[in-house]
Amino acid sequence: MSAINNDVALYDSLGLSNNNETKVEETKQDQFMQLLIAQLKNQDPLQPQENGEFLSQLAQFDTATGIKELQDSFSSFTQTMQSTSALQASSLVGRSVLAPGGIAQLETGQNVSGQIDLSSSTTNLSIEITDSAGQLVKTIPMGTQAAGEVSFNWDGTDQSGNYLPAGGYQIKATAVVGSETIAQDVLVSAKVDSVTIGQGGQGLRLNLSGLGSIDFSAVKEIR
Repeated sequence: MSAINNDVALYDSLGLSNNNETKVEETKQDQFMQLLIAQLKNQDPLQPQENGEFLSQLAQFDTATGIKELQDSFSSFTQTMQSTSALQASSLVGRSVLAPGGIAQLETGQNVSGQIDLSSSTTNLSIEITDSAGQLVKTIPMGTQAAGEVSFNWDGTDQSGNYLPAGGYQIKATAVVGSETIAQDVLVSAKVDSVTIGQGGQGLRLNLSGLGSIDFSAVKEIR
């Protein structure tokens, strides 16, 4: 029986893939049973095999078979979960989510909304919006705010009230806490264009309009 086990171990030690692995497993099971039956037929009636040893061999065979069935069941379960995730993810397309990073994709005639997660209360919360060239185009004073979630809305205009061209803009927020000015996390509403179902243990990824791809786990809110 050790020769049967060594047959598969030889492939592993050489770093080779055995394409007939399923057939080998079935052959090993057949050979095990044949050897077991032959052992029972040819054992000495005056010195029969100990029950404990016999049961141990049966248990080893049952365990090996059970592990293979468990692996097959888990593989089937994984495929089912991926299919379920794909179905659920499809409902996100076309909806908006709150994404981290502070990057906003301004559409012509549209507003940009978002949220600031204040780490502590502030006497002066301020939002600064810069264009793709890094030029400051607008400052939005938010005044005194308590710690927690603070929503904001930008109408797409500059400091003079002129509408800015569509494109990507950076939104930053700072809060005055005591004598310090502290940068705050900014989440911006973005539209989901498509969804990517990860393979090999990778999770769900959302492809956002003009912003690229982010992990679904990074999304704060689905709108």
